[in-house]
Amino acid sequence: MTFISRWGPTLIIASWAWIGLVLALTFWRVWDIPKRLPEINAIATEHLLLFPVSLILFFTLSWIRQQRDASDGRFHTFPRWSATIGIWLLAFLHPVSCGLYPAAFNLDSRTVEEVTRAVSTMHAGISRADVEQKIVALNADLPVPMETSLAEHEAHARAVARYLSTSDAGERERLWTEISRATLVFVPWGPDGKSPRVDAHGQFFQRRIRASSDIGLDKIRVRYGADDKVEEIIYSSNRQLTEVRAPCTIHMMVPAPPEASFPYPCPR
Repeated sequence: MTFISRWGPTLIIASWAWIGLVLALTFWRVWDIPKRLPEINAIATEHLLLFPVSLILFFTLSWIRQQRDASDGRFHTFPRWSATIGIWLLAFLHPVSCGLYPAAFNLDSRTVEEVTRAVSTMHAGISRADVEQKIVALNADLPVPMETSLAEHEAHARAVARYLSTSDAGERERLWTEISRATLVFVPWGPDGKSPRVDAHGQFFQRRIRASSDIGLDKIRVRYGADDKVEEIIYSSNRQLTEVRAPCTIHMMVPAPPEASFPYPCPR
């Protein structure tokens, strides 16, 4: 009995099982879309480890099918159509699941779009309380990466909401210890990197993707005038979503200058 007749059908089953495993790992929690979205970096790292196995299976299965075709039909038990479909699936498996899938649900773009939309609904003259309500709503509605624990994320969002709603200094200090380490929620920061003052003439909200990295920072700066009414709001990030590469990009400004075309690089 030759290698083809002995191991060919087994290799086809293994290839199909591998395809199912890759698809399951890639599209796990797909039912959570749009609350949770795939992150391209996480998927790319995962597929960097999976791709070599797929490549070996692709070439081995192709060689076995070629040998079967050259055998003048001696291996009638070899399921050629299953091998052919497996070869095509292995060829498109990683480009589709690692490329098209996260691109169709781009986490960076959707985050920027939703924050920009929320900031654009604010206007000069609204109160500090109205701004803080918008921030609380953003923290609850913005999408998060697939690997994020929704329970932990919602707990951080509630902690920020309690922090903004209380005026008790002791409670704010206790909550600040918790939310200052939180990611994926807008957190108010003071100019010295500590808990901000309640009566400050401005507010600075920052949202981090990772606690250990400054990549993917979203920032909302609010300046207040008389009677704690908004004079200016600026939403910026360091996400590289524009053709002009810059460490900072302004996505929305309220009130927007007549000549402004968003997004554009932050002034130096």
